[in-house]
Amino acid sequence: MTGRSPRLDSSDDILTSDEAGGRVIRGSAIRTIGSVAGIVVGLATAALLLRYLGVAESGRYITVMSLLAIASSVTDAGLNITGSSALALRAPRDRPVLLANLVGQRMLVTPFVLLVVVLFTVLVGYPQRMVLGAVLAGVGLFMVSVADAALLPLTVELRNGGLAIVDFLKQAVTLVGVALLVILGASLAPFFAVQIVVGIFVVILAMLLAGARALLSPRLDRQEQRAMLTRALPLAAAFVLGQVYFRLVIVLMSLISSPQQTGYFGGSLRAMEALVTLPILVAGVALPVLAAAARDDLARLRYAIKGLSEGAVVAGVLVVIVTIRAAEPVMAIIGGPAFRPAGAVLRIQVGALLFIALYQIWTVSLVALSRQRELIATNFLALLGVAVFAVVLVPQFGAEGGAAASVLGDALLASLIYWRLSRSTGNVAVPLGFLGRVAVAAAAAAAVLILPGIPDLVDAALASAVFLGAGWAVGMLRQEVREALALRRVLWWR
Repeated sequence: MTGRSPRLDSSDDILTSDEAGGRVIRGSAIRTIGSVAGIVVGLATAALLLRYLGVAESGRYITVMSLLAIASSVTDAGLNITGSSALALRAPRDRPVLLANLVGQRMLVTPFVLLVVVLFTVLVGYPQRMVLGAVLAGVGLFMVSVADAALLPLTVELRNGGLAIVDFLKQAVTLVGVALLVILGASLAPFFAVQIVVGIFVVILAMLLAGARALLSPRLDRQEQRAMLTRALPLAAAFVLGQVYFRLVIVLMSLISSPQQTGYFGGSLRAMEALVTLPILVAGVALPVLAAAARDDLARLRYAIKGLSEGAVVAGVLVVIVTIRAAEPVMAIIGGPAFRPAGAVLRIQVGALLFIALYQIWTVSLVALSRQRELIATNFLALLGVAVFAVVLVPQFGAEGGAAASVLGDALLASLIYWRLSRSTGNVAVPLGFLGRVAVAAAAAAAVLILPGIPDLVDAALASAVFLGAGWAVGMLRQEVREALALRRVLWWR
């Protein structure tokens, strides 16, 4: 006997077996570790870009990439979630045909969405280098989108080690490309072309990790495409609303607040964008198991949602604790000393991560239940809510008011999504006893945060260690989480 988990022959068996929960926990840990490493690399990339390009050109770069992020919410995030859910519900023998149709769908939809973005840059009169940038970065996004579709079987088979490598290398290749352009003294447009290099690397990795499945000829079977688009379009619409929602406050601030306050909020938002990827990854890891549970066993689904929600609370509180002391030095590292005041903004805005982590879990749970249409209404109502919060708070409190509006908006969105989910599943709220244990661990960490004479980043690291240690001692983590996160099992990637 070895200390390793037994390999299972079929991903169906994986998704419906007792081993599935452990694999989701370990997969979430592996993807989180890879994502944290990628965040560090991404922040280094941001620091190079902001310091080299300067305020104006950096703004142009971020504007184009933000537009492409909205496009990506349709072509990548929305289609990936519905695709992995559909694959999880298919028998293994039927998956190759579905996967070929998913690749074909991606090749059909992505160019159209990217064309819309490029036409927008032309119609609003952006400078030529921004239009060219949208084209160049869009080509890279197309390549990544198709490769991500080919990698969907790894998600369903809970093979998260390879996916963690892909996530990290995307950031690493971007950093190397940006660093080379900085050394060469490049102008703005070549920085967008780095995304093409990223796309080439992701395509190569997809062929290495997915094998022959990455070389399937794309298909466009009419009945299959109609069924997939029926599921995907409502979710894609919800994701677009979510992308607009995430960036609405800074747009409103540019209209009703000063450039300086808008800049502070923009710096905080740049840091938040890196952190938001973590709960999205965890939700994506969990989706195939949630879809299988929604099909077969509602009680198992409720249990999984509660467990994942508890994990979201722990992660959200941990990030808040770290940010209390680390916010100002982190903002100074990213944008230079001029951005240090943005630390106070980030310290408020990071509270939204707790709600974002929860509603990402609840969102994919609704998708697993085939109720993704309800996400359109919830996201639209939250969009109206955050607009009202911003109009009320920003004129009086500036960037910090914008941060508070973001937190309130995310709390509203989480409440709305939970309301819709609980109507389908019954009570899936985290227990009060668990919240009490989290509060005890957070209180122990808070005692460390107020210690004098310790550098901010060191104190943040100490407080996070105390929070996790105290939480472990008081039973904040479920027994299956403790077992799944044992080192010998986390290192067993699959």
